[in-house]
Amino acid sequence: MTVAEKLLRILETPDTADRNLVERCIGGDQEAWKQLVTRYQRLIYSIALRICRDPEAAADILQQVCLELYQRLDEVRNVASLPSWVGTVTRRKSFDHMKALKPVESLVEEVQVDSEDIFGSIERQHALERAMAILPERNRRLIQMMYMSGGGHSYEEISAALGIPVASIGPTRIRSLKKLRKLLS
Repeated sequence: MTVAEKLLRILETPDTADRNLVERCIGGDQEAWKQLVTRYQRLIYSIALRICRDPEAAADILQQVCLELYQRLDEVRNVASLPSWVGTVTRRKSFDHMKALKPVESLVEEVQVDSEDIFGSIERQHALERAMAILPERNRRLIQMMYMSGGGHSYEEISAALGIPVASIGPTRIRSLKKLRKLLS
């Protein structure tokens, strides 16, 4: 590797690297496909495993997402959003897998609902809302983005929204949850 190639590789951002890979993939370069899959396989597998909690299901979802990526790569308009697109497709396929596992309940069978359970659930929800309101804003926003928003934000999105380094999100999450538990007890 020449000095110029090394310098280009150092200066290459993930966005330009993805753009080059995508262009090569669309052009039919099989080595580029291998590199693209290698680049995103850990992300895909970890999201699927976190949702499904089954390594075999996560491996199947990894294959499904890679197949969809192969089939629809030319439809991705903004290559910078490729990680988000991959994450969204992975979450969708993981949730679809989990829905398929749920047994179908008969509509004829009546379900007994205990009013104490309903009131207990409402009380817990209100206690959580009160505790969330007391939390410092940074902690509250982090918990909301990680657990309460339907989108399931990536660490990069959370980092950008809260202005904290990606590496600080995990420790901040732990501290935030400890504060919330303390307020709930």
